[in-house]
Amino acid sequence: MDFGPDTAGATASDTSPVLVALDRFRVGLDDLVKIVDDGWLGSFDDAGLVGFLQSFEQVRNRLPLVDHRAITEATARDLPGSLTQSSMNQVLVGALRLSPGEAARRVRAAAAVGDRVSMLGEPLLPRRPVLAAAQRGGAVSAEQVHLIERALARVDFRGFDPADLDAGERLLTEHAHSFGPKQLALLADRVVDGIDPDGSRPADEVNAERRHFHLRPARDGSYTGEFRLTGGLGVELQALLGPLAKPRVNTTRAPDGGLVEQADQRHHGQRMHDGLEEVCDRLLGADPATDSGGTPATVIISIDLADLLNGTGYGISSDGTLIRTEQVVKLSDQAEVYYAFLDRHGRVLNLGRTRRIASRHQSLALTARDHGCSFPGCERSPEWCERHHVVAWIDGGPTDLHNLTLLCRYHHHNFASRGWTCRVNDHGLPEWIPPRWVDPEQTPMINHRITATHAARKHRRQ
Repeated sequence: MDFGPDTAGATASDTSPVLVALDRFRVGLDDLVKIVDDGWLGSFDDAGLVGFLQSFEQVRNRLPLVDHRAITEATARDLPGSLTQSSMNQVLVGALRLSPGEAARRVRAAAAVGDRVSMLGEPLLPRRPVLAAAQRGGAVSAEQVHLIERALARVDFRGFDPADLDAGERLLTEHAHSFGPKQLALLADRVVDGIDPDGSRPADEVNAERRHFHLRPARDGSYTGEFRLTGGLGVELQALLGPLAKPRVNTTRAPDGGLVEQADQRHHGQRMHDGLEEVCDRLLGADPATDSGGTPATVIISIDLADLLNGTGYGISSDGTLIRTEQVVKLSDQAEVYYAFLDRHGRVLNLGRTRRIASRHQSLALTARDHGCSFPGCERSPEWCERHHVVAWIDGGPTDLHNLTLLCRYHHHNFASRGWTCRVNDHGLPEWIPPRWVDPEQTPMINHRITATHAARKHRRQ
């Protein structure tokens, strides 16, 4: 939400001591910038330049004191409620154009080292008084405050001696004067381990309190985040992803009878990502109540009609994520997609629903025919497969059995870039055309599982 650039001063008098002081600070900063721009730093020797940097850093370290007081005041008067925001974090994100992570850090710092008042208006010491005093003197940076606050928060709950917490705060604050972030983080871990030695609290109870999972969209359309899982969930997730993340080696037989192997080019992190994606696809497609054989998701995408037809530009999902048009088209392979078609002025031309996925009965028929991934040499079972249009849906390919086959996610997303193509032959079976480097004659290949099943059926009919 955009609160406007001048919201803070809209109702304050120009003679307010706060604004007068802010104006003096701005004038002083302008003067300093002008002197530095004019080259006066060149008058220092090396030691003098380092001294200037240290003095300036001391001033910078004190700037959060203003943030803390402002956030405390805003929280006390319930500014989020007045602006119809869910939290103080959201107020900062909207008013100051901060990232959610930076807004959260400032709010947490204000709560930890900012001055407090009781319900009766009486002044109270900060929650971390030693750390707060160090920041007021400019001795610790905002980064160091964040690091120490987060470390102590891991043991700042009932069950630990408050005296141990106070001693840990003093130790970390003292060493912040001489330690860099990496060394301070290592010391913080040791302090926390000292407060919470093995056996002081059950490990599963501590891990349960520390558990978290944060997922947020990035500007480039991907997602990023962080997590800390309990031991039980970690074991379960590893058991699910481990088998799916093993390297895939595709072995195909060339016309001369020799074997041709294609090594998996994905690194471990990419294979883990793809394994997680397979788990999600299967989970989202596991609802037997749907008539589609498992509809993974419902997605609403706004896209310029010309971009969709030409395969250019981006679509925009309901949460504001930019998705390349080619990915929009692929997405509808496994989802119910509602397209809001826009003209070049952004006006909605039509709201259309494009059903591209096979029905439940078609999916069952594909399972009966392909018995899993149809790519030559692949043994992936049908439960882990997606439905692939042989002639692309965007190119007019129908969602009919003669134009569908089952593919595991790995082959569905990689066969085209490796030079393979697919077609359905006269017997209604999917066959694959290898690239010339695999077979110069490009002899069609059929998965041995499908060939064996088809041969067995023919034998039974005879």
